[in-house]
Amino acid sequence: MNQSILEVFEPLFYPKSLAVIGASAELAKFGNIILSAIMEIGYQGKIYPVNPEGGEINGLKVYPSLKEIPGEVDLAILTIPAPLVSGALEECLRKGVKGAEILTSGFRETGTPEGRRMEEDITRIARRGIRILGPNCFGIYCPESGLTILPGQNFSRATGPVGFFSQSGGLCADLGQIAKGLSMRFSKMVSYGNGCDVAACDLLEYFFADEKTRIIAGYIEGVEDGPIFLRILKENRRKKPVILWKAGLTATGSQAVMSHTGSLSGSEKVWNSALKQAGVIQVGSAEELVDTIYAFLYLPNTAGPRVAVMGGGGAISVAASDSLERLGLSVPPFSWPILQKLKTSFPPVGNSLRNPVDLGNPMIPPSMLRKVMEAAGEDEGIDTLIVIQILFYILFQVRHRLRMDDRLLSQFSFQPELLKACEEVRAKYQKPIILILPDITTEAGMIDLEAEWRRERDVYQAAGFPVFKTIDRASRALGHFISFQSRNRPWQP
Repeated sequence: MNQSILEVFEPLFYPKSLAVIGASAELAKFGNIILSAIMEIGYQGKIYPVNPEGGEINGLKVYPSLKEIPGEVDLAILTIPAPLVSGALEECLRKGVKGAEILTSGFRETGTPEGRRMEEDITRIARRGIRILGPNCFGIYCPESGLTILPGQNFSRATGPVGFFSQSGGLCADLGQIAKGLSMRFSKMVSYGNGCDVAACDLLEYFFADEKTRIIAGYIEGVEDGPIFLRILKENRRKKPVILWKAGLTATGSQAVMSHTGSLSGSEKVWNSALKQAGVIQVGSAEELVDTIYAFLYLPNTAGPRVAVMGGGGAISVAASDSLERLGLSVPPFSWPILQKLKTSFPPVGNSLRNPVDLGNPMIPPSMLRKVMEAAGEDEGIDTLIVIQILFYILFQVRHRLRMDDRLLSQFSFQPELLKACEEVRAKYQKPIILILPDITTEAGMIDLEAEWRRERDVYQAAGFPVFKTIDRASRALGHFISFQSRNRPWQP
């Protein structure tokens, strides 16, 4: 009887016991970093450090070899030199280990005959009954089971709907840190490196089958079997959003891919066309990847392409219109009755009320913004609201200049009133609201602004409002979300 993809990968994502082969007492070595990270994040299964020297590391008994470990081992993590990996995997087979992740580099990505030969050896070993992740990877982060990648000991232990796979271990490490402040939580994150056995096709199929994964995202340089990869995408295209950053599409990028993971990247035109046909949301940078995942986590399926933009500053409003329309969204003028209603609330000069709305004053109190938000909410020709709030920055400058303490600053804070307005307008009109909180200072003496910005963002984010630093980033993310919605059934995480 054939095992399902979920059963096959159970020992990798949910091991009851694991061995770190090459465990070390030296703090700078991978064998210590990964062992310490797994212990610190709170893995509750049995951990067996393995090193021929024996002894004790981090309070754990060290076993000279796998065969001396009492009991079963589900997962082996290898941090030993490349020439020793094949022998260690043979020992894993004899022990009955079901899965292994190889953090060690020095294989196909080197471009040398020896490196290719060693990787071919471990690929042949995998076919004999052990699933292998890597080599040249950072491993698996699964908050539910307490596994983490190298060196993610401080990643969140809260599980979430995002499944992420990547040929870049560094990108996984970065994304795990970025995600904490954005309340972006993962079901699993996998750095698979060269992908000699477990690779993009396997992980894509797994994430489609995994009920705990609702959003699939990935970074790929090359795919071991392009037709199978595309077939999996096409067969499942309406089930879950797939957000992919396909790197190495330029001539220079393709050469870099060969030296990174030894993969063949392929033609840019072919990839772009194939991914579009498969319903993939394609992004081109780490920033765009993060913003798009973020949009899928926070935007409701009522988000639509007709956008009302409101805030202070004519240039900001014009730029917002350009940014949105380049991405296939629109900034339609308010309907005549709505516009007339707005005109009764604002002076006849010094502002523009048609949409985008420029109220002519960067110090816009929430009571004024509420009137515009309510108008946009009432207008049947508007789907989504974007509120550009530069008041936060100005108030912080006042605080910094006058050296106000938090008690005095609270008297000048409009945040509670604006948050209440956003919540009430959203509840009444059932339209999503996106906030833009610019962070435009670059002075070293104003470094406190970043901490203040994050606190401000967290308040809105906790209430379910996505917050972006720029209109361009918000526009791209909204565009990707709406494009997916238009091609597929309404989706909600």
